[in-house]
Amino acid sequence: MNEEEHAKRLSDAIDATLQGGEPGLDLDDDDLIELLRIAWVRRRAGQALADAAPAHQELLWRVLQARMVARQMESGGSLHREG
Repeated sequence: MNEEEHAKRLSDAIDATLQGGEPGLDLDDDDLIELLRIAWVRRRAGQALADAAPAHQELLWRVLQARMVARQMESGGSLHREG
């Protein structure tokens, strides 16, 4: 495989990884293949965290609201505690 073919295969594998697909691993460099696998796994993990973020944000908002209500009740209905 010449340099141009090698560069094209590597470029295609990187593009596939960035688009969320599994990279084509028809390269002849074991180190590059392993790096692409790691990049693919990290991208999937990052996407999973991003997908979970709205639910986590909603939970945090509910906790904050509950704390605000509890504080308001403790202070006799006032939003600010004196003293």
